[in-house]
Amino acid sequence: MANDPAFPPLPTATLPEAAPRRPGPGWAETILIIAAYFALQFGVGGALGYLSQTLARLFPDAVPGQGDRLVIVVILTLASAAAITLWLVVQRWGALLRSGGPEGFGFTPPTGGQMLFGAVMGIIAPLVGGLLTQLLAGDHTVSQSVSDLADSAHVGMRVALLPVAVLVGPLVEEVLFRGALLALLRTRFGDGWAIAVSSVFFGVIHLPDLGGLWYAVPNLILVGAFCAWLRVQSRSIWPAFACHAANNALATMVWFT
Repeated sequence: MANDPAFPPLPTATLPEAAPRRPGPGWAETILIIAAYFALQFGVGGALGYLSQTLARLFPDAVPGQGDRLVIVVILTLASAAAITLWLVVQRWGALLRSGGPEGFGFTPPTGGQMLFGAVMGIIAPLVGGLLTQLLAGDHTVSQSVSDLADSAHVGMRVALLPVAVLVGPLVEEVLFRGALLALLRTRFGDGWAIAVSSVFFGVIHLPDLGGLWYAVPNLILVGAFCAWLRVQSRSIWPAFACHAANNALATMVWFT
């Protein structure tokens, strides 16, 4: 017909909308989940310790010695606290776990070179940090409660404690400190301040395990700085985990010497 258009109207192209940026961890939830991890250790450890003492009183000839019982309590405590904490992290921030950006946790595949470099840094950190600790400590001795605990246990129990000290502990602490806390600080203050603040917090929060020996904290701050830098540079949490695990593995060597 005369009034009909010569050509049918062209379909309107619809551009895909940009995916909304997922918000990173917030202040309250990050502090609460870190506090929950250490509170779980205190609560579960206290309950298992009381159970261990009760069994020793009731069955003195049937239970292991005190040193071995304490190792069992530590293994069960750390494993339980880690499992519950990681479950909470997955429930709250599951969508951010595979993000390598500032707001994410960095569960992305690393390269072999990044893992090797992280492990090497995990060996260098305690060597350099140990010299700094000796300089600050002077004639004072420095030990951690887990090392004192291992010294009182049989070799078999020390071997059983290794996976917890070298793998489980570093994994959950990396998720908390180089995952939630670092993401919180990076999205608000930038990488430099995030690395510095998270490293200091990581060192200071281990003071109870060090018996309040402040001169051992700089060593842990250095380890935390190495791990945070690796997380930022690699966009993956795994090189930081390799650094942390190698550091702990080097520390456990004294259990067998």
